[in-house]
Amino acid sequence: MKKIFLFIFFSGFIFSQESETSEYDPCSDPLLILARKDGIKAMPLKDIFKYRKLVKECERYGGEKVIQQIELRDFERDFKKSQTMASWTSTYSICVFIVMIYYFIGLAAATK
Repeated sequence: MKKIFLFIFFSGFIFSQESETSEYDPCSDPLLILARKDGIKAMPLKDIFKYRKLVKECERYGGEKVIQQIELRDFERDFKKSQTMASWTSTYSICVFIVMIYYFIGLAAATK
C-alpha cells in the first residue's frame, strides 16, 4: 500500500508539471510593451532597473530595432511636447531670466 501511494504521489508530481515549450522572449515583456506604447516616462520608477535589464536582454536576443523604436518614439514625443511652453514653471523661468539680463544691462549702463 505504501509503495502504491508513493508511486501515485510521485507520478502525479512528475507528470502534472507543464514543460516550457516556448522560449522566453524578453522583447515581448509587458514592461517593454508599455514603454513602446506610452513611453519610457510612463513606467513606474520602481521598474526602471528591470527595464534596463530587459533592454540588455532584448538586445542580446536580437531586438535592437525594438529598442531603437522605443527610444525614437520617446524622443519624438518629448520633442513635440517641448515646442510650446506647457506650464507656469517654464514661463516663469524665462521671465526671470529676461529680468536678470535687463538688470545687468542697466547696472552696466548706469556705472559708466
